[in-house]
Amino acid sequence: MTHNDEIFNATAELVLKKKEEQFTRADVRDQLGLTSHEWDMGYTAIFQGMIENCPEKSMKVLPKYRAVFKRISRGKYALSAYGKSLLKGKK
Repeated sequence: MTHNDEIFNATAELVLKKKEEQFTRADVRDQLGLTSHEWDMGYTAIFQGMIENCPEKSMKVLPKYRAVFKRISRGKYALSAYGKSLLKGKK
């Protein structure tokens, strides 16, 4: 499983099981059970590349997972319409 998969699956857990429509990076990190150091070293750039309209197109983000999140406000995110469509496939 890639970090892309792990981040999306953790978000799916938050949205589907915990009924959280909005989430923070810390919520996703906590759901994965990572330390802040582990998150910073391997996940943060991937999460950033998964946000809609992200100017950085990280090569670490699989095309399937690009633009699955949208920024709601500073530090708050939600699934984009595309992200919701991917999530329906997980149910």
